[in-house]
Amino acid sequence: MSDLHHRSTLDDAFYGWLLSDHPDAKAEREWRRGTHLQRERGTAADIAAWADRVSAAPGRHTQMARDLAATIGPMAKASAVRAEIEAAEPDDAYVARQRAEFETHMRVHWDHPVPDYWYPEHLTGPGAASYPCPPPAEPEAGA
Repeated sequence: MSDLHHRSTLDDAFYGWLLSDHPDAKAEREWRRGTHLQRERGTAADIAAWADRVSAAPGRHTQMARDLAATIGPMAKASAVRAEIEAAEPDDAYVARQRAEFETHMRVHWDHPVPDYWYPEHLTGPGAASYPCPPPAEPEAGA
């Protein structure tokens, strides 16, 4: 298992690199997206199956369980559809969207905004392979 799998995206330097065109960043991003979407699909399928079982035998379940099944069953099915839509998004489109959101985050971050932040050009294109993953952030004092 890659050490990158355990790195937090709350570390802005790491997250910025994760959105880069570095081959290791792309591989890690694909692993994270795949793992996330697999978990989303599994959770949605489990919830939808439970809701279907409750709906199929209403006399065996409380009114609260039937109401819950009626509410979350369709929501779980919608979540499964969203996961499939997310999975169909190509990596380049996903990365472009995430970079734009990251720029906004950096510009307006409540703790330390950087109003003129733009995603670093050196992390895009073939040259990004020259920029390895930044080291883990040091824990803050008192944390």
